[in-house]
This record gives sequence, structure tokens and C-alpha cells, in this order.
Amino acid sequence: MKIIGQGRTADVYALDGTRVLRRYRGGDDATREAEVMRRLAGHGYPVPAVLRAEGTDLVMEHLAGPSLLDALLDGTYEPEPAGELIAELLTRLHALPGTRLLHLDLHPGNVIVTAARGPVVIDWQTAEEGRPGLDCAMSALILAEVAVSPAPYAPGARAGLAALLAAVRTPVLPHLPTARARRAADPNLTAGEIAALDGAEALVRALAG
Repeated sequence: MKIIGQGRTADVYALDGTRVLRRYRGGDDATREAEVMRRLAGHGYPVPAVLRAEGTDLVMEHLAGPSLLDALLDGTYEPEPAGELIAELLTRLHALPGTRLLHLDLHPGNVIVTAARGPVVIDWQTAEEGRPGLDCAMSALILAEVAVSPAPYAPGARAGLAALLAAVRTPVLPHLPTARARRAADPNLTAGEIAALDGAEALVRALAG
């Protein structure tokens, strides 16, 4: 198997031209994420097709296309449309009938831009039921963390964040403290990322206010 991607909690391998394997490194059960994705696919939400799930392994369709993050970095996607796209995907998710499902980690790295299907949302490990405003606040805070960083693409992240906040349909500020607490408790964040949360929260409040 050839490894084609590594996240904070899982590795992704190409099985062949049509299938990938997502394998959790920490022993998490992949069947929960698979069930969430099957449920979303049944509502017509853009997620990868689940082919098999067992133990730590999740086999899915191979999505042909770059992540939205890669498209931003190579200049094929602009920050403002990217922020609007994240807002649209959040709005579509929260409008699904019979569910209050949240992604809670929806950012440009978790959107694959495909030619055949358009944008497809991946990585549903953190999904849970809840209030839509928390989902929007989490996405905003993640973008803000990049925007306040010394990275050369920080201005683009700020522009994308402003576009996201202008486009979401649910108030973000009431849920920002909860989003901040969840990010601070994330064991996958570095000490530097946690230290940046003060500035990130302040930026979201300034732009949303």
C-alpha cells in the first residue's frame, strides 16, 4: 500500500485507483465514522462513499482532486470564495432533515475539490449531534488560528474567515467560548497552537462583531 496522506490521528493509503484506506493510529473504531458518512450520503450530502469499515480501518472511494487547502496554496482557489464554500457546506449540513449533526472540524484541509462531484467533505471522526452555531464557531476559530499565525498565507486565512463569517446563517459569538474550550482540550494541538487561541478568538470576535 502507498501512503498518500497523513492527518493528526490517521493515515490514508491508496489501495488502487478507486479505493483508499483510512487507518486510525490510536486504535479508534472506524465503524462510527462510517455510519455517520452513510447516514449523510443517504441525505445527499457530499461525502466519500464508504465501502467497508472494520476496527481501525475505513475503506472509501478514492476522490480525484486536490484539497481546498492545496487549491488555496497553489492559487487555483481564492480565499473569499473558499470561506463562502465552507459556510455553504455548513449550511447544507445543518439543513438536513431529521438530524442535528455537526462536523466540528470543517476547514479547507477537510474538503476535496473534485471535477466529477464538486466539493466533498471528509474526516468525520469528530462529528456529533449539537447546535449549528458551535459548528460554525469551530470552523471560524480554526481559520482564525491560521490568520493570527506568522505563516505567509495568514492574510488569506483572514480574508477567508471574514467571508465565512459574512456568509454563515447562524450566530457564531454565543458559541465561541465552547469552541475555544474544545480546541484547547484537543490533545492533537501543539502548545503553540493552544497559545494562539487568545488571538484567534479575539479576531473572530472583531470580525463577527
